[in-house]
Amino acid sequence: MKQFIVLAAVLPILMIFVMQTGYDQKNNRAIRMIHDMVYVAKEQAKEEGSFTWEIQERLRRNVSNALEISPNDISLIFREENGLLFYRIEVPIRDVMAGSRLLGISDQDNQYMYVIDSYTRARKIPDVGDDEEDVDELKLIMK
Repeated sequence: MKQFIVLAAVLPILMIFVMQTGYDQKNNRAIRMIHDMVYVAKEQAKEEGSFTWEIQERLRRNVSNALEISPNDISLIFREENGLLFYRIEVPIRDVMAGSRLLGISDQDNQYMYVIDSYTRARKIPDVGDDEEDVDELKLIMK
């Protein structure tokens, strides 16, 4: 009987370790998706020469739909300086720990903000006309 009582007390705690693997895989998948979406937005911004409003809203909408979080929870900060595009994306990752209620961890403490803070070079390709300066500038960009 003692062994049964000990098993009943210890088994839920041991199951947390098994369940944590699934939580880690879910969170890693979310992080990979965020990186992929930010990469696509960054490449679009490079082609446009800046993070346009459409690119920003598409990124916010895609991340929101993929992670099933409110668009208001996603923080996007963009700025342009000396031909560089700086960007900072903050996305909340929730349900980090398995068995949080059993361990007494509140929902507020069971999350963190995942941040991507980086920059890229803007490389908007100029319209090529009959002007030789435009052609020379395009040749420099293509090198």
